Amino acid sequence: MAVASQVRVSESRPKTFQLQRSWPKIILWIGLFVMAVVWLIPFVIIVLTSLRSMNDLISNGVFAIPNRLVPENFIRAWNIGNFSTYFRNSLILIVTKVPLGILIASLAAYPLAKMRFRFNNLVFIFFLVGLAIPIQVTLTPLLVMMKQLGIAGTLPAVIPPYVVFGLPFQIFVMRGFFRTLPNELIEAARLDGSSEFGVFWRIMLPLSVPALITLYIIDALATWNELLIALVLISDTQWLTVPVGLLSFQGQFSSRYTELMAGVVLSVTPILIIYVFLQRYLVSGLTAGALKE
Repeated sequence: MAVASQVRVSESRPKTFQLQRSWPKIILWIGLFVMAVVWLIPFVIIVLTSLRSMNDLISNGVFAIPNRLVPENFIRAWNIGNFSTYFRNSLILIVTKVPLGILIASLAAYPLAKMRFRFNNLVFIFFLVGLAIPIQVTLTPLLVMMKQLGIAGTLPAVIPPYVVFGLPFQIFVMRGFFRTLPNELIEAARLDGSSEFGVFWRIMLPLSVPALITLYIIDALATWNELLIALVLISDTQWLTVPVGLLSFQGQFSSRYTELMAGVVLSVTPILIIYVFLQRYLVSGLTAGALKE
């Protein structure tokens, strides 16, 4: 009997210990769930508002379920708000400026990660200083510079500033990722007669796909949502990007909340689609540089 009671006590202790250990995880998941709900509530309100009529919104408030779905709000917002032009311009930036900036950052990060030369760390720090420069202090010089180049007011005026302001973070990420790749691959390629650019293009870049996709997601998000530079440097209506066009649309529909929210949903949908399909690369690409010094 004594042996049996000892066995029962020994069996109950691991269960109690496991339950004690599981409490922090339970609390963590509850906290994450609450945070997710808090972050999703504004988006849910925007979507519900965009799918209802103005009478329904005024009568029932923003938290009520729509009595009748009104997809015509999106059609009116798209046509009246000229979103086709805004989408075209923002998509042009995403498919041209974003890859260009990442390519330049990769070309700068490769020698900083894999070549030993004088002032290597100093050059890297010089690039990182760009993270501390406020965009606001550069707007007037940028406007003057673009006027002198003859491209002020057009879409090409924002491409150089976008590329330059994205380089510090992109170089930081790509340098960290390149440092995790084994040097033996580079040495083997050099023994086979490959040039430095061949090593970079045929070996380093293909192995860096997770980091490249991570930077593409982050830079595409930043480019799509950027307002200040585009607002200052673009004045021609046919070259407005989505954030600037949405600001103009807000002035036209300041009292038509349903169409305004439909425009907001239209503006965020493409970037959400990109994020959903590519988000699995995000964490792996950002954390890869922390594995090796």
